[in-house]
Amino acid sequence: MIRTISNTKTSTLIRLWITITLTTMCSIRAQAQTAEDTVYVYLTDQPNAGYFIPTPPDSVNIDFVDDLIQWQWARTQKGTPRGEKASRESVGQPSSMRSIMAQVLELDTISDEKTPALSRLLSKAYNTGAQSTAAAKDFVRTRPFGMMNEEPWALWDKGISHSGDSYPSDHAACGWATALAFGEMWPALQDTIWRRGFEYGENRVITGAHWQSDVYAGYLCGAASIARAHTNPEFHKDILAARAEYAALKGKSADYDPSAEADLPHGEDFLNNPVDTTNYRYLADVMRYWKAKEQRDTERGDRAASEAEYSEDMMRKVFGEAVGMTLSPETTPAISELIDSILVRSSDTADRLKPIRFRKRPFVQLGDPSFVPGDEEKERGKSSFPSGHTNLGWTTALIMAEVAPDHQDEILRRGYEYGYNRLIVGYHWASDIEVTRLLASALVARLHADAEISQLIAKACAEYKEKATGIEPATRTETTTPTARIYRLDGTPATDTTRGIIIQNGQKSIRKHF
Repeated sequence: MIRTISNTKTSTLIRLWITITLTTMCSIRAQAQTAEDTVYVYLTDQPNAGYFIPTPPDSVNIDFVDDLIQWQWARTQKGTPRGEKASRESVGQPSSMRSIMAQVLELDTISDEKTPALSRLLSKAYNTGAQSTAAAKDFVRTRPFGMMNEEPWALWDKGISHSGDSYPSDHAACGWATALAFGEMWPALQDTIWRRGFEYGENRVITGAHWQSDVYAGYLCGAASIARAHTNPEFHKDILAARAEYAALKGKSADYDPSAEADLPHGEDFLNNPVDTTNYRYLADVMRYWKAKEQRDTERGDRAASEAEYSEDMMRKVFGEAVGMTLSPETTPAISELIDSILVRSSDTADRLKPIRFRKRPFVQLGDPSFVPGDEEKERGKSSFPSGHTNLGWTTALIMAEVAPDHQDEILRRGYEYGYNRLIVGYHWASDIEVTRLLASALVARLHADAEISQLIAKACAEYKEKATGIEPATRTETTTPTARIYRLDGTPATDTTRGIIIQNGQKSIRKHF
């Protein structure tokens, strides 16, 4: 009897163990399948945003002035039509972008049942953007309504955490990533699509859920994630499927090319106007100019001046260093041809916008000598907005990150710095440079819808794989700057003498008073 009971228990335990094992295995398979089915870039393959985006400004940093000014502006939007839209769209789910994109595409709905291809592209692009900020979340920062002792007022923000995860903005990353994918899918509506993606991020400033710099960093994360998505054949496959589905819904022929109706990006249609001397943010631009000028007497300043040249050769030098190989027409003809084509289209995009949204350059506006005096005469009468160098650098960086994904972090970092150079040398305002990176990421989406550029990218990718044989892949860069810093709960920096609750290495701890 005892033996029978024992055998029964043993048998039961064995069956239970088998059940648990099989359930676990099925769960693992299901999770893997779900991950593959819902994103274009696995989390481990996402560009390390903590490496190529800047540290968020704390409350004692000059850069925080712009955040504070935008927070004040945002408060004036509450109760206005713009504020009400920001509140309605505050939900951080693909459903919000489904509604937005359906409106832009003039569809009743975007759903799995009625528009499966469009729905699939949207969900996977949105989720890819959502994962793009993960590597930068070690930057501990309190949300605006938390730091300012206010309560969330947007429709879907009730009960949201006040602290810890304000930087970067997931909403901005998700919305911008989705907009870039849909702009590439249907270029005929690209400017309207990008405007709505931009506004989805800007909503978070208006509702007080994120600082301006949080939202801007989110845009960069979203753009980088979609750049990496281009290395996944499923992304291209889904874009073509969504394009065919939408064309059929609109009564277009099977061979209809929506890019035939679209020029290069029209920044005036989807970007905010540049800051001028009557704008609140002008003060922040001036302060950031003087802060950046301090770097001219440093090694960083010397590099900014040495990279002032706007040319294909400079792009080959900058990004050749990033990937650890010499890029030249002789050694890498396909990559060189791609860079040459990028420069032409980048120049066309920026030069077209400059007279439409003219703004004086810093060294002209302030009467302060630049750090590249040899260029002053020819550049004096040209607009600071947008930044041509930034447009070229960030466009090239996003495409080169696709060509050489094993070096994507360093490529993106160098592309970011190439734009920041222009603030150091006094040729562009900070806000001009920031907005131009959005113009550049939109340009990349448009270029991928161009058959000629797509072929050049494919050739460059093949050439890189061949030429990079024997070159050590870049080790994944990890973020050390944010976790090495110590913060109070309000996001301001702490010191060795700070007492109370602090955050270090992403963990909360209590320092007791003596």
